[in-house]
Amino acid sequence: MDVEYQYLVGKLENALATDPRVNALDVKVRICGHKIHLTGEIPTEERRWAAALVVAELAPGIEVLNELTVFELNPAISAEAIHA
Repeated sequence: MDVEYQYLVGKLENALATDPRVNALDVKVRICGHKIHLTGEIPTEERRWAAALVVAELAPGIEVLNELTVFELNPAISAEAIHA
C-alpha cells in the first residue's frame, strides 16, 4: 500500500476516535482505489452519519462508503437489590 494512503488511514482513524461527534475506536478505515470504506459497529445512527461527515471533511473529493452498522445496547431490565 502506498505510504500516503497509510498516512491517510491513520489520520482518519485518529479523527474518528477523537472527534466528539463520533468518539469511536473500533471504526476500520480502508482505501480501495478512490473510495474510502468505513466498517465496524457504532452505538447510534447519529454517530454513524457523523463518521462519514468527519471523513469527508478530511478527505474532500474522495467518495466515502459508510458500511458502519449500529449496534443495539440492551437496556437494564431492572435494578439489582444488594443486601448487606
